[in-house]
Amino acid sequence: MADLKSLTERMDAEFAGFKHQAEDFQVAAKTEYEAREARFRDLFVPATKRVVELIRPRLQLLVDRFKDRVNVKPVMTEHTREVELKFDWPLARIALTFGLTHDADVKNLVLEENLKILPILMKFDDHSSLSMPLDKIDDAAITQWFDDRIVKFVQTVAAIAQNQYYLKDHLVTDPVAGVQMPKYAAKTTLEVGGTTHYFISEETKREFENRRAPAKT
Repeated sequence: MADLKSLTERMDAEFAGFKHQAEDFQVAAKTEYEAREARFRDLFVPATKRVVELIRPRLQLLVDRFKDRVNVKPVMTEHTREVELKFDWPLARIALTFGLTHDADVKNLVLEENLKILPILMKFDDHSSLSMPLDKIDDAAITQWFDDRIVKFVQTVAAIAQNQYYLKDHLVTDPVAGVQMPKYAAKTTLEVGGTTHYFISEETKREFENRRAPAKT
C-alpha cells in the first residue's frame, strides 16, 4: 500500500500544479480582458470619433464629385466603422470601401481601403491600410493617407475611362465630325428612326439636322 500512497501523492501534486496553472491562466486572461476593454473604452472609442471627423468632409467631397452616380452605404458595429461606395459607372461595376477598426489587442488603430472593379481589365491597387498606436493618433498621417487614397481612386476611374478594353463596346462616332468617342463623352444625342446618334457638340448636331432637312425649292 506504501507504493499506492506514493503514487497518489505524486498524482495529487501533478493535479495541484495543473490547477494552479489553470488559475494563473484565468487571472492573466481576466486581467488582459479588462485591459483590452479599458483600451477600447478610453482609446479606441475617442479615436474613432476623431478619425470620423477628419474623414467625413473628405469623403463628402468625393461623393459630391460623383453626385447621383454613387450610392453610399455606412455600416457600424461596436468595433468597426465602415462605408461602402458603389458607383453607377457605364464602363464597370466599382465598389470602394473604407474601414476603421483596431487590432486584436486593441493597441493599434487600423484603417483599410478596398477597391473592387468588375470586369477586371487592367491592373489597379485593390487594397491599402494604415496602422498606428491608439495612444499616438497622428491626424496629419491619417488625412494624408485618406487624401492619397481618394486621389488614387480618381486616377483609377480616369484610367478606366481611357482604357481601350473598357471602351471597346462603348465607342460611338459623331456622324458629322467623324470623331470616335465614348458614349459618356458625347455632348448631345439625337434619336432618328430608333437609332441614337451621338455628337461632340451642339453645332455638329445642328449640322446633322440641317443635312436631313428637305431641300428648299
